[in-house]
Amino acid sequence: MSKKIAIVADSSGSLPEEVLKEHNIHTSYLMIIFGTESYQEFKEITPSKFLELSEAQQELPSTSQPSPGVTVELYESLLSDGYDEIIHITISSGLSGAYQSALSAAEMVNPDKIHVFDSESVAWPQGALAIEASKMVNQGLDSPEIIEKLNVLKATQHISASVKTLENLRKGGRLSNASAVIGGVLQIKPIVSMINGKLEAVGKVRTFNKAIATLIETVKNANLDTTYEVAIMHMQNLEDASTLKSAIEEIVPGITVNILPLSLVVSVHVGEGTIGVTWIKTS
Repeated sequence: MSKKIAIVADSSGSLPEEVLKEHNIHTSYLMIIFGTESYQEFKEITPSKFLELSEAQQELPSTSQPSPGVTVELYESLLSDGYDEIIHITISSGLSGAYQSALSAAEMVNPDKIHVFDSESVAWPQGALAIEASKMVNQGLDSPEIIEKLNVLKATQHISASVKTLENLRKGGRLSNASAVIGGVLQIKPIVSMINGKLEAVGKVRTFNKAIATLIETVKNANLDTTYEVAIMHMQNLEDASTLKSAIEEIVPGITVNILPLSLVVSVHVGEGTIGVTWIKTS
């Protein structure tokens, strides 16, 4: 008889509530902090509320992984509910301390029963790994088999994105005031990609339309087929997300393209209007 395995995903995977329920995925919530007020990502603060609070203050909010104590409570609750093991798929360790925090919590509870997996990603690819892990549980695979397959899938993931406004990069100290002003006047839009578990600048273009065109070209050059699943991630920019979705569906007929909100943990740094294209092989 196969073991009962719980799948836990960090909230940064941006999975809608109905998808979490459908696949029986449990959530570890990262925190968005405005002054003295903390909010669980997506659960206690929506993208629109996030923007409303961000516009009301000069400083950027901060972010935090759950404390080991909160994660300990989650693990203990799942084991008490009858699960034999837990696989926790975290946001990239290159973006957050959530992976290390989860490892600490696992050591406190039962490291033989709790497996913490570094997605080396964020947003849709991270969430997709949790969905695929859930499917494997339903197929009767054991934890070592699931983790082995997750490592194979992880190698197929990709994230590219463009920032529409430089304001959050300026607020966060990643861009000087002068550079932000000049960049705004020239309409410079950075292009970033996930490289070795970190978001790195890989280029810049003039105008956001050119940024969208660059993301479309990235998809063309990737030679994707219907064994991949694509997600357009956006921060309150459904119009451009829909444009990008239509373009990708023309490039790869029959491919699944989802539109999902960008993780708020990432949105803190990139701001409103940001749009990205992500994919991962799912079959």
